Amino acid sequence: MPKKILALALLVLLLAPLTGAERDKPFNVWGCGEVFALSPVTDGILLGTGLALSGSDLILDNVLEVNRQKYKGQKYDKGDVNSIDRYFMHSYSKSRDKAADFLLVATMATPAVLAAKGKEEWLTCGVMYAETLLIANGIKELTKLAVSRTRPYMYYDADTFPEKDVDDGDWANSFPSGHSTMAFACATFTSYTFCKYFPESNWRLPVVAGSYALAAGVASLRIMSGNHFMTDVLTGACIGSAVGFFVPWVHTFNAKHDDVNLSLLGNGVSFALKF
Repeated sequence: MPKKILALALLVLLLAPLTGAERDKPFNVWGCGEVFALSPVTDGILLGTGLALSGSDLILDNVLEVNRQKYKGQKYDKGDVNSIDRYFMHSYSKSRDKAADFLLVATMATPAVLAAKGKEEWLTCGVMYAETLLIANGIKELTKLAVSRTRPYMYYDADTFPEKDVDDGDWANSFPSGHSTMAFACATFTSYTFCKYFPESNWRLPVVAGSYALAAGVASLRIMSGNHFMTDVLTGACIGSAVGFFVPWVHTFNAKHDDVNLSLLGNGVSFALKF
């Protein structure tokens, strides 16, 4: 999943400029959006942070294999689990696991509704979304490496374990829920940006309710599939929601300031500096 998230974020960054400009219509790059605007400083920091976080995880997890614990047949007692998490525990379910993956993909596609704003905003939305994905992914993956927690399905019969996850050490990376983190990051990003772009739209409630319903479905299925405890998904939801709000919110401070303006034209580049 981390590699797929990183690839998706980079794809968004690469495609956004290509889809955002018409030949004879200027396409603003930074400093002049009415709601959100890019900034070389702000976006340099956010993109750098996201790439550093997600890149560090790829190195620590895949190269150095940090926190790759080997399962040695030990048995786990449900009595050692706190009462809240124990109440919602489930054994592993492959069908629910796959359903959570499907819903996550659907949730990650919700920012497509922002295309209604017009091509002049596509680059801004694309960059902000890529930053959201990279930062949320990096935070939750590095937290997983730092915190070792046995997944709920390990408290049940060994013949129900997902063999692949047990073999590669993922059975000990329960906290926090990565699916929930990414789902709520996407839902919050979509909800916040849509409401800011279309404050009077009758579609605000359907967009917000639909986005969060998908995210809640992902979180519920991660519990019901035996992959996570309740506290795992709640923590993931908090991390994702915070990142999904913070990234576009920061870009509101760049809006309506046109002292620096870089625009892409169909046949060239326009740069303006006012002082």
